[in-house]
Amino acid sequence: MQCLMIALMVLGLISAGGPGGGAWAQEPPELNLPQLIAMALKFSPEVKASKSEVWFATEQRNEVKGYYYPQFEAVGIGGVVPNARQPRVENGSLVYPDPATRLHGVNIFGRLDFNLFQPLYTFGKLSNRKEAAENNIKVKEAAVDAKKGEVFVRIPEAYYGLILANQGKDAVKEAKTYLSDIRHRVERALQIGSRTASESDLYRVNMYEGAIGKFAAEAEEGAKVAYAALKGLTGMGPGEEFRVPLELPAPAKPPETLDRHINQAFDLRPEFAQLKHGLKARELLVEAAKADRYPTLFLAVTGALAGAPGREQSRDPYAYDLFNAHYAFPVAGVKWNWDFGITKAKINQARAELQQLKHVQETAVMGIPIEVAQAYSKVQENYKKAISLEKSYVNARRWLITSLSNYDMGLTKLEDLFQGFEKYGAFRGDYLLSLYQYNFAVAQLDKATGAYRGKIGEYTEKAASTP
Repeated sequence: MQCLMIALMVLGLISAGGPGGGAWAQEPPELNLPQLIAMALKFSPEVKASKSEVWFATEQRNEVKGYYYPQFEAVGIGGVVPNARQPRVENGSLVYPDPATRLHGVNIFGRLDFNLFQPLYTFGKLSNRKEAAENNIKVKEAAVDAKKGEVFVRIPEAYYGLILANQGKDAVKEAKTYLSDIRHRVERALQIGSRTASESDLYRVNMYEGAIGKFAAEAEEGAKVAYAALKGLTGMGPGEEFRVPLELPAPAKPPETLDRHINQAFDLRPEFAQLKHGLKARELLVEAAKADRYPTLFLAVTGALAGAPGREQSRDPYAYDLFNAHYAFPVAGVKWNWDFGITKAKINQARAELQQLKHVQETAVMGIPIEVAQAYSKVQENYKKAISLEKSYVNARRWLITSLSNYDMGLTKLEDLFQGFEKYGAFRGDYLLSLYQYNFAVAQLDKATGAYRGKIGEYTEKAASTP
């Protein structure tokens, strides 16, 4: 009895494919397009590099803000200095024991000079640059969104390409099955000496088998490339595996009107946010350059601390000893830089950059509607192609199946079988390709209109909530 139980267990393992097969094997997870896009955005070095530019722009703004606060500077020096004693009165005359014309020994000295400045009014030098820096941050943030758009459109290209290649491999298997049925019928007809088949028909079957082998190789290699591309774009390691859905999504209802998509692009495209804030920043930098022609008002505390052991300190209020001093007092002042052409050139440079950006904006206003129109046209074209080709390939399959049955009953010629096989293979391939082109065109339209920004937010939230 025990031997019988062991034998049944062994048979069960064999029928299940062993520990590594069937229910015992853990199938790699199926990842859909939103999940892969969320993974790619999280991994993308390009997106991370763009975010670093936002950080850099933020610190540039913080640098400008720092000029609003007091600035402290100090200079310390030390060295040797001649000894000196205070003058004294002898016989009614002022006598200098250590005149400057003779050296009476040397000693060390140390001195610290310091100034604390607080700007009061700069005529727009700081305020314009601060506001320009804040607009520059928004420019860089929009650049991050634009970089995400590039990643967004790369994933569908590889994702739908992988599904297309997998469906192509399935189509090859099906074509081999149909061709095997045709070969069987040709060989049987030749064996019985039927006039419905000839040796040339067998050559034709061989020809089709060679063509199928070519398509099989293309589908296999295409699947490998697309799979590797998805792993690379999402940052998966060599041991990480996944699978994708079995079929390409069917085409949905055609999108809204072209004008609606163009208006959406003007509202959502990050490039327009970049231009808007970039123009504002350039205008402010022009004003800041103009403000450089005016003075800066400030408050300051200036002071010094110096000492030299070998020199006696003088109490004469009119005598100042560089090596023995200690003082600190507040002052108010004005700083005004004059030059002969430097400031004017900087103003003109800022104006030139502003003018350049205005021309870029005009180019974008002209070019983006064309880009949207092209993407919109591709969606419409491939939608109509997919709907029409689905009808063609379904009826071609019916033609092939009917021809197989009719040939067995002697109601049709072998040529009808070959034609049905050819048309079914061609129309099914064209249909699958049109599905790929349609779905990828939808992704390109989302990028062209900026609609991808909302989808990215949705995909990221779903990925964050998935355990």
